[in-house]
Order: sequence, then structure tokens, then C-alpha cells
Amino acid sequence: MSKQLLLLIFLFSFLAPASSIYKSKQKPNLLSKTVENSITCDFSIHKKGPHGQVVSGASLDDEIYYKIKCKPISGNCLQVVNCTLSSDEPGFQPYPIIDDTGCSLEESLFKNVQYPNHFEAGIFNPFPIRFRASSAAVVLFCVTTVVPIEHGKCTRRQCQ
Repeated sequence: MSKQLLLLIFLFSFLAPASSIYKSKQKPNLLSKTVENSITCDFSIHKKGPHGQVVSGASLDDEIYYKIKCKPISGNCLQVVNCTLSSDEPGFQPYPIIDDTGCSLEESLFKNVQYPNHFEAGIFNPFPIRFRASSAAVVLFCVTTVVPIEHGKCTRRQCQ
């Protein structure tokens, strides 16, 4: 089971028209979060993939990649599950995009969580979305846990 639990909430903005640019609301306390007895993780948005340019905004036709990179803890690895998207306006129900095993619930919009190493995770989003709301912000929420490495292998849940 998970030794530690860290809930990360990521906030970034989308401006209304499809041809417009949307930008990240720079909220440092939401982009990097440390909780007592947990790890420190940073969140970034990249164009086209994990090695793409770090961006604070993108148009609705850009391919983007959400990266979560955490400070390593010996004998453990990162697991990202149960991700949802929502508007930052009151009354909007979160829309699930990643399940409890890290698998996409909307494969045409979001790919399964990928792990380039034990303490980095990413979600590729080939078609960015926005909600029909007066606010252009979209909140990405994921449950991020640290799980043990046993016999040299990470024990995180796997997509079926």
C-alpha cells in the first residue's frame, strides 16, 4: 500500500475562443506542493511531449504534455491516479480523465499516465479542452502517491 499520500491540484487557464491562447495562472503554491511526511513535486506543461518547450499557455490546437516530477525517495516510486478536470467556477462537477490504475478514460483526449523513471510521470493531451463557462480556467486534479519498490520493480498499479 501507499506509504505517503500527496494530493496535487494543478491550475491553468484557457481563454474562450478556440483560436486564442490560454495561459497558466501562476500560483506557485499549486504548481509545487510539499506536505509533511511526503515528497516535493513540480508540475509543468510542455508542448508536444516530455522534452518539449515548457509553456505557460497554448492554443486549443496544440499538443500538450503535463509533467509531474518529484524529488526521489529511496526505495519508492511515484504513482499518479484518479485525475479529473473541472472548471474553477463553483458548481462544476469534476470530469474524470484518468482512473485508479493510471489509465485514460478518454483515450482520444488523454493518454495513459507514462513513467519515464521512478519519480516522473506525464499525461499526453493531443487535443486540449476547455469548459463552457464564464471562467476560462481548468483545474487538473490528480492523486499522487509514493509506493514501494520491491525486488527492483515499482509496485504501482498497471493499466490492464
